[in-house]
Amino acid sequence: MKKTIIALSLGMLISCGQQTSEEHIQAAQDFIAKNDNASAIVSLKTAVQLAPKSPQARFELGKVYIAEKQFESAEKELSRALEYGYDGAKVLPLLTRAYQRTGAYAAISEMDDQNVDLSLNEKAEIGYFKIVSLVRLNKPDDARAIIADQMQLDTDSEFKALSQVYGEILNKDYPLALQIIANVKDTAPDHPEVLKLAAQLHLSVGDPKAAAQEFDRYVSLYPDDLQTMFVLAKLWVDLGETAKAEPYVDKLLEVNGKNGLLNQLKAAARIAEKDYPEAQKYAELAIQNGINDPALRLIAGYAAYQQKDFESAQQHLSLVASNLPGNHPGLRLLAASQLQLGLTTEAGDVLERIEQVSEQDAQLFSKASYELLRQGNVKDAQQLVEKSSSISTTAEDLTRLGLLKLSLNNLDGIVDLEEAVAKSPELESAKKTLATAYVTTKQYDKALELAQQWKEDDANDISAYLLAGEVYSKQQNVSKAKAEFQQVLSIAPSHQGAALGLINLYIAEKDYTAAQKALAVLLNAHPNYTPALATAYLVNKQQGHAEQGVALVKAALANAPDDQEVSMLYARLLLLEGQYDLALQQFATFDQDASLPPAYWPGKGQALIRAGDIAGAQAHYDKWLSQAPNNKQAVVGKLLLLDSTGKFEEGVKLTEGFLAVRNDAQMQLLHTHFLLMNKRIVAAQKAYDSIPQALKSMPIVKGFLARLQINDEQFELAEPNAHAAYLGLPNGRNLVMWVLTLERLDKPGEALKVIQQHLQALPNDGAALMMLAERQISSGDDEAIVSYQTLLQKNPNNFVALNNLAYLYLQKNELDKAFQYAENALKQRPDNAAAVDTYAQVLVAKKEYKKAVKQYDAVVNDKMRNEEIYLNYVEALFLDGSDLLGKRKLEQREMKTEANIERQTQLKVKYAQ
Repeated sequence: MKKTIIALSLGMLISCGQQTSEEHIQAAQDFIAKNDNASAIVSLKTAVQLAPKSPQARFELGKVYIAEKQFESAEKELSRALEYGYDGAKVLPLLTRAYQRTGAYAAISEMDDQNVDLSLNEKAEIGYFKIVSLVRLNKPDDARAIIADQMQLDTDSEFKALSQVYGEILNKDYPLALQIIANVKDTAPDHPEVLKLAAQLHLSVGDPKAAAQEFDRYVSLYPDDLQTMFVLAKLWVDLGETAKAEPYVDKLLEVNGKNGLLNQLKAAARIAEKDYPEAQKYAELAIQNGINDPALRLIAGYAAYQQKDFESAQQHLSLVASNLPGNHPGLRLLAASQLQLGLTTEAGDVLERIEQVSEQDAQLFSKASYELLRQGNVKDAQQLVEKSSSISTTAEDLTRLGLLKLSLNNLDGIVDLEEAVAKSPELESAKKTLATAYVTTKQYDKALELAQQWKEDDANDISAYLLAGEVYSKQQNVSKAKAEFQQVLSIAPSHQGAALGLINLYIAEKDYTAAQKALAVLLNAHPNYTPALATAYLVNKQQGHAEQGVALVKAALANAPDDQEVSMLYARLLLLEGQYDLALQQFATFDQDASLPPAYWPGKGQALIRAGDIAGAQAHYDKWLSQAPNNKQAVVGKLLLLDSTGKFEEGVKLTEGFLAVRNDAQMQLLHTHFLLMNKRIVAAQKAYDSIPQALKSMPIVKGFLARLQINDEQFELAEPNAHAAYLGLPNGRNLVMWVLTLERLDKPGEALKVIQQHLQALPNDGAALMMLAERQISSGDDEAIVSYQTLLQKNPNNFVALNNLAYLYLQKNELDKAFQYAENALKQRPDNAAAVDTYAQVLVAKKEYKKAVKQYDAVVNDKMRNEEIYLNYVEALFLDGSDLLGKRKLEQREMKTEANIERQTQLKVKYAQ
């Protein structure tokens, strides 16, 4: 009872203290008078909660929302006020503004104001916004009807005049529309709708700058209209006046920093001011926020390039490159970035797209051509060189072009170099490159004329005398060559090249005493001069003292252990002298170097191969190819390894890849070889047919033809070609091919003679010994045994020799020896059915049937199709007493060959009756 009284008392107190909806409305009015709209909104929301259908509370709240620019909330409250019966004359003007700011054009167009007591000015305003809405909704006829009504209103309201403007816009009389709105501006220069419509008219007649100026005036008066501020900012950016746009962009970013379009505008403003870090930052922010405009990628790529951030530049520009026209500068930036990143092939592809090249592009094209050539991509390099020929006009460009052409074996490069020297005689790079080209192409008269010209220009020009000395040396005019080199030494007594030139002349005259004396003087002055050290080694080697030459280089290295050139020379000399392990140790000192000398790769590769480290060699060549996929030396080295290990399919792929970027006769021959070895006969025939006729007389190419003819069983035609291939390269592979043709022509005696003659010349050829032993098995066991034992002396793990010796001793019933060789063969290849069969047959001969069956069980299955081994297994089962299993196995498989069919029948008669 007490609890109930207490509860009732509290309820009464609360009820007595609660304000009514009207009191909250009054409180809101007091807050509005004090410019405290936030508190007014709170009071009015409370009034609505207390009286949800109060039209006054809804109206007052909507009116405050209008003042606070919260137009969506205003739209909701004013619509409810009108619904609940509030005076339409007061609601409709405000509701129209709310609709207009929220873009509710359909709602405005459907607004019923016919029976509402509106002032003429209010009717004009509502009518105007209806017109705007209907035009936006593409209802011009309805809009014209309202314009006609507007013209009947007896008022001088700006909205009436603006309605007239819309009439002319609908009539497409833009000059008259502009004239009318200019008149309106005279009386109402700051009216927001006047300014906005004036701006839109200027846009319609293609005068965006005038439109921007109108919008600028509007935004300065009505800075809270962020939507129009955004339109203005974009308009200034589109006009290229980013400095005017940026203050507006910054204000808008304060409101929404993640807006993609705003970040794009900011990026455009920053790039215009060459503020590349900020431009890239804002461009990437815009991209992250969903803007996929190609122009944005161009801004980001250009800004990144200017900061030398080539990775980012390449990423951005490559995404839009396919959409860029052939003359767009973005393609040049992309190519330049790709060259910096080592993406040479990609850069070449991009440069190929450029349609209108100019002199400014010459250096870029030259750099791309050089990089492509350096990577071995000759085809693409040639295309770029051809394209850059027409734009190379300066001496520097012509020098680069000439050098590139000569690198591509195009002697027209000399013409470019001559033109470069003619344009800039003082350009050292052009002079020296032209001199080198003359000497390399054996145009000695021109080289001497060039040297004489240099002498006339400068009597102390060392390059002139060195060039003349080199030419005379090549012409074997020793006396004139000496005079030229001595002249150099008279000008520069310590000149190393001239001193070495004289030494080489002594060697040419076989005056080794003078050569060694001069070498001693030169090396005393320049102990690490590698050309002189290499020459000293050659002189010593020619006199039978190669070790002294090596020791000289070793001593030089000891005095200068960090000298990379001396270190590499020492490694190469160890390789030449067959000291492969020491050579590898020396090459290993370079392994961790960031920049490896060119001689490292082929030198170490050869050392690994000659040392027998095939796995190491494969890893080395793979690493080389990963860094230089089109380097011919690397490709050929890898191909030799693939050939020796029987990986012919990989060889086909590697040669195909090389030929895709470079026409090369040697690689074409290697490609044909690997196709034949991989038994891709149709492709091999096509490759053979494409070999130039001039090369088809080569022994290796005759060998290709022989293989194709053997495949077609044209043995008579194949034999002379196989013979020619063998004579050109008497190796095991060509021997097998020649012997095959002879035997298929029923000339076994001649074939055996060929093998024997081969072994007389190359007694250590294991493949030939195998061939001889195989043929001796049928003609005489003892001779075959001798041949196989010879093979085992050279390679104790030769599986074929071990297995066949076991078989031969089994035939001779020397079971202990047979068991020993069979056991060793099985250790080499425990899963090999032939090895298991030989071992099991020895066990059968020793009457160890159970062991024999166990061995067969490990290899005889459905995949093992050798009929002889299968029947040996079945007989072992019978001998072991497993008759039921033996009978079942005997019936399970149908023999194909006549001999095995007969044996199967014999086994049935003997064991299965």
